[in-house]
Amino acid sequence: MTDFIPISISVANRISDRILLEKRYAPNDKLPNEHKLAQELGVSRTSIREAVKTLVAVGLLRVERGRGTFVAPHFPSPEDPFGVSYLEDKKKLAVQWFEMRLIMEPSIVRLACERASDREIRTIMACERAAAAVIEQNRNFSRADQKFHAAIAKAAHNDVIERMLPAMTNAIEDILRTSLYSGRQERSRENALANHRMIARFIEQRDAEGGAMAMYYHIKKGLMDLQ
Repeated sequence: MTDFIPISISVANRISDRILLEKRYAPNDKLPNEHKLAQELGVSRTSIREAVKTLVAVGLLRVERGRGTFVAPHFPSPEDPFGVSYLEDKKKLAVQWFEMRLIMEPSIVRLACERASDREIRTIMACERAAAAVIEQNRNFSRADQKFHAAIAKAAHNDVIERMLPAMTNAIEDILRTSLYSGRQERSRENALANHRMIARFIEQRDAEGGAMAMYYHIKKGLMDLQ
């Protein structure tokens, strides 16, 4: 038995594909009117109306009374599906991202300890060593840091977590580039060097509680350094 997908949702997906994949419309562009869109997509105007409501609700479109329907000036991207990069208060954003990581990442480590294959554990250990080498060479370690955390997320074998992580790591990288972290880079390096190693060792031993605690301390230390 196939799942039933409402026609309005199917239409909403087709309109979003025109914006995000086909690049027919850029931010702030006006969409064709309801009648023309209905003709182009071969659906009723009612379906177009419902689809537009759905896309307005998720922030992809905006409707201006008397003027028409427009692509939002800042719509979610695959790298930033939550639209957080458009928030102006970067310090508040940084703190809130660290708070979210405090909630999520210790639990991700627990899952990785329980579910990781031996090969995935070896990958995590290799990513930790690679990040340590970059840090010890006094080079920018943000990419190596991302790979380490991404390897742990992949080992958790949860598709939702794996898809969310790029947004989280991209946000953190943006934060690290801002002046908020000016003068704190050395503490950030020390934190990663010591605590990545501890996290990796607990995962290698499949010690879920130890790994979760080490991850919590790692992120908490980053939050304290930021503040």
